[in-house]
Amino acid sequence: MKYAAHVLYRVTLIICVALFGVMFAAQLVIVLMRYVMGVGFLELQDMVTYSFSVLVVLTIPLAAGMDRHVRVDILRSRFSRLTNHRIDQWGHVLFTLPVFGLMLVNAWPLVGASWAILEGSRETGGLAGMFVVKSTVVVMCLLLLVLGVIDFFSDGRGLPPGAEDAGRPEGGTARKVRDL
Repeated sequence: MKYAAHVLYRVTLIICVALFGVMFAAQLVIVLMRYVMGVGFLELQDMVTYSFSVLVVLTIPLAAGMDRHVRVDILRSRFSRLTNHRIDQWGHVLFTLPVFGLMLVNAWPLVGASWAILEGSRETGGLAGMFVVKSTVVVMCLLLLVLGVIDFFSDGRGLPPGAEDAGRPEGGTARKVRDL
């Protein structure tokens, strides 16, 4: 299961890096075409919008996998790694699994309806494929649920020496994803 999480993490990371490159290059071409040649290209604008949307959604599981998500805790640095892992486990049970499970249940019909009509751009003559962009919400939920389950069932030990970042112990998911 750890190997599968590692593969999913790497694939997601590669997709995000590629999308960033596509977004950057397309935006550069749009600016050059508009301000140098005076021409607009709607498909490129949709490509930038789609790339940015997918990039934002897929970076959520990446941040969680690297243990770089937002935390509101002032006592974490005082606790041991094992205590922090236990707190993270409770956090997965109380927040991660219910929230993203509910999000998945609610997103599924909307994404299914989008696939049924092969939804495209809102703009006439725009890029097709909005149904693929909407599908990334389901992918994000599944990735976070998998990461939450893996972190919940891990033992919280085995951090490599020097893995602490600025005095703050890292959580279990970052260890599982990075150190496989």
